[in-house]
Amino acid sequence: MKKILIIDDSKSIRDYLREKIASVVCDRCRVIEASDGLEGIKLAEVEKPDIVFIDVVMPKLNGYATAIKLKNSKNFTPVLIAMTSEKGDDVEKKMLAICHDFIPKPIDEDTLFQKLKKYLNIDLVEEKKVDKDSFDAIANEIVIALQEKVEELTRLNKELQQKNATIKSLYIETEKAKSKLEALVKFRQDFLDFIFHEIKGPLTSILGNAELLQLRFFSELGFEGNKILNNIITSSERIKRLMEQVAKFSSFDFEFKSNKRVSLLKAIDEVLLRYSDYTKEKKLSVVVNCNEDVSLKINKNFLIEIIDPIIRNAIIFNVEGGVIEITCSKSEKGVKLMIKDSGVGMEKHQIEQAFIPFVQFIDVEHYKTHKLKGLGLGLSMCKRMVEMINGSLKIESEKGKGTTVIIVFREYV
Repeated sequence: MKKILIIDDSKSIRDYLREKIASVVCDRCRVIEASDGLEGIKLAEVEKPDIVFIDVVMPKLNGYATAIKLKNSKNFTPVLIAMTSEKGDDVEKKMLAICHDFIPKPIDEDTLFQKLKKYLNIDLVEEKKVDKDSFDAIANEIVIALQEKVEELTRLNKELQQKNATIKSLYIETEKAKSKLEALVKFRQDFLDFIFHEIKGPLTSILGNAELLQLRFFSELGFEGNKILNNIITSSERIKRLMEQVAKFSSFDFEFKSNKRVSLLKAIDEVLLRYSDYTKEKKLSVVVNCNEDVSLKINKNFLIEIIDPIIRNAIIFNVEGGVIEITCSKSEKGVKLMIKDSGVGMEKHQIEQAFIPFVQFIDVEHYKTHKLKGLGLGLSMCKRMVEMINGSLKIESEKGKGTTVIIVFREYV
C-alpha cells in the first residue's frame, strides 16, 4: 500500500488534502499527517512514505530544512512536493532545487490530481469535476486561504504582544533611571548651594578683616606682616573666584539676549584691563586688530564671559616676552573672533581633550607656577556658551608654536 505524508502547520490544509487524496486513491493509499517539520521527519523515518507534501512556511523547522533532511535520508527516497502561498519565481526555483515538484497555494484540485497520477503509478478514481464557477467551490478556496492568513496573523500578533511587553518594560526602566538622574542632579545642586553658602560667609569675613587689618595697622605689621596678609587676601580672592566659576558651570544660568548692540572691541578691552598687571609681569605684547563698528546684539556680560577664559589662557600658557594677537572681523557667517598666542602650544590629543571640565594638562609645571590658575572649566564653559547662540569654537595649536582659538558668532550679530 502506498503511503502519502502531509506536513503542514494548517489543519484546514491537511484536512483538505486528505479528503481530496482519499477521493481519488480510495483504499489503495494511506494518508499520514504532521503539523510541523520536526514531527514530519520523525514520522517519515518510521512510515517511509512514497510521497511527501511539504509546506514551505512552518514554525520550528521550515519547509526548506525539512525537505533537505528528507532528501538526504538513507532509509527511503520519497517524492518531495513543496507547497506555499508565497509568490515569486525565486521561491519555486529554490524549492525545485531540493524537491521533485511544486504546487502553489491555494491548491487546485486538477493540479493535485495530476501530481498524484504522475508519481503514484496506480489507477486513480475519476472524481466528479466541480464547477469552478459555483459558489461552493469558490467559497471553499476563500475559506482555506483566509484560515491560513488568520493563523499567520495570530502568530504575528503573539510576537507583537511579546515585543510590546519588552518595550513597556524598557520604558518603565528608563523612567526609573530618569527619575534617579533628576534626583541626583537636584542633590548635586542643593549640595553645591549649601557648600557655597557655608563657605561664602566665613570667606567674606576673612577677606574683610584681612583688608581692615592691612588698612589700619599697615605700619605696625611691617614687611613680613603685610606679606602674610597679602597672601591671605590673594588666596581668599582666588577661592572666591573659583567658587563663582564652579557655581556658574553647575547652574549654567546665563542671560545672553539683549536689545542693545555691544562693541566687540570694548568687551576685549575690558577683559585685557582685568589682566594688565599679568601681561606686564610677563612682558607680553598684546596686539588688537578690531574695528569699533564690529558689534553683536548680545548681553555684554555674557560676551565677556566667553572672551575672558581664552585671553586668560593666552596669558597663562604664553612664554616670557611673548605675543597675543586678537583679531575680529565680519563675514557672511557672522562675526569672527581670533585670539592667537605664541605660547607652549598643544599636541593633537591635548586639543581633543581641551574641553573636558576640571582637566589641566598643558605644561603642568608651567601652570602651577602662574597666579591665574583655575579649575580647568574655562574652555568647557566657553564652548557651551558659544553653542547656546548657535556659534562655533575651534582650536588650532602646535606644540611649542602657540595656540589659536577661533570663535564665530552666527546669531545676534
